[in-house]
Amino acid sequence: MLSLVRKLQHINDLELLLLIISIILFLLYLLSIKNAKANCKKVVENVKKEVENRLYNDELTNLKNRKALEDYIKNKDSVITILLDLDSFEDLNELYGFINAELVLVEVAKILKGFEKSYDVTAYRLSGDIFSLVNVNNMPFDEIFLLIEKLNQTFSNKKIYIDELKSDIVISMTMGISLFQEEPLITSAMALKKAKSLNQSYFVYNNELDSKELIIQTLYWREKIKKAVEEKRVIPFYQAITDKNKNVIKYETLMRIEEINDNNEAIFVTPDKFLGISFKTKQYLELSKIIVSKSFENLLKTDKQISINLSFKDILNYDFIDYLDDIMQMLSFEDKSRIIFEILESESLSDYDFLEEFVMKYKKHGIKIAIDDFGSGYSNFLRILRIKPDYIKIDGSLIKNIDADINSYEIVKSIIAFCKTLNIKTIAEFVHSEEIFNLLIELDVDEFQGYYLGKPQIIFE
Repeated sequence: MLSLVRKLQHINDLELLLLIISIILFLLYLLSIKNAKANCKKVVENVKKEVENRLYNDELTNLKNRKALEDYIKNKDSVITILLDLDSFEDLNELYGFINAELVLVEVAKILKGFEKSYDVTAYRLSGDIFSLVNVNNMPFDEIFLLIEKLNQTFSNKKIYIDELKSDIVISMTMGISLFQEEPLITSAMALKKAKSLNQSYFVYNNELDSKELIIQTLYWREKIKKAVEEKRVIPFYQAITDKNKNVIKYETLMRIEEINDNNEAIFVTPDKFLGISFKTKQYLELSKIIVSKSFENLLKTDKQISINLSFKDILNYDFIDYLDDIMQMLSFEDKSRIIFEILESESLSDYDFLEEFVMKYKKHGIKIAIDDFGSGYSNFLRILRIKPDYIKIDGSLIKNIDADINSYEIVKSIIAFCKTLNIKTIAEFVHSEEIFNLLIELDVDEFQGYYLGKPQIIFE
């Protein structure tokens, strides 16, 4: 700094002026770069907005488009999708010309925008004369049907005035409605097709939920499950599995939801009330994670084996498998060797290559494998040879009347013989009486489960 001051003392006025000018020019140069960067950033942001606008907005109606809808509902739960198809749009094209027909679409879009303000929905134009209204925010049941009814009234012989024609055009719409489905666009399109084939103004696609009362039940249990998860009221019950001497050797984990009744007493709801609905409302994965996690914790409180039910959907779900692998790290190999995965033997169990890969992976961890409900109608003995399970649980429908039904007796006898040959242990469930128990001992069943030996209960606090 001192050297710079000395240099400045020896320069004349002209040189000083030139130096000052040079500094000013340099500062202006730096400022121009900064402004250029700011301008460049602004240009990039504008381009980005324009790209997003073209990507997600429909140019004609200014509604959001199909791409926007697909991105919006991706990974969303409880989606309500209403597809609206303008009836006989081709006739409008022929009668009034393409341009005037497009003006009808613009007016329809304005009407649907009005529904955005009155209801918790977003309007889209998907293609041509197909529009959609969508809700992902758990719309209350009564509002759903109010919305459907209002749409039905609005587009029943609706008059739309077109300035260019100086006249009204009468239109109507057919609607396809999807409630809480895994593929809302596909199922609403199927509902739309069904409505047209039945010549109805609308049709609701909802699988088994084909009545208002059942839809109410779905919404009711969706909220019940949500609160049960939040309030930690998803509880594992355990049912004993015994040997021939009635000694408890393992427990099967069973899911329950704890509720408080009007007398302020704890009651426990069985899965038949809510598990099927949990699949439709995409809450099953969370329930399954809770039960598996608690079962692993309780494994450390006993020296018995613990059996955990896994559906084929669990096995195919990468999120669940990642979760399973993570929490298994808390267990030693000895602990893992006391875990049994019970896999439901059903029609949905179709990809045996994938199942075989799953079984081999977890057998390396010491985990045992059981095929549940074997003999329930989809059994394939050759496929079982590939899986090589440690246990086969004979379906309860074959056990409960085995003392009176000769066909059940012979089928169970064949299953036991098959398993003995392959060194697979058999477990009979639904053992509800001493007579059934003794008969199964005569048939040389290895293990037993049922109300005669013990009801499901809370074992671990």
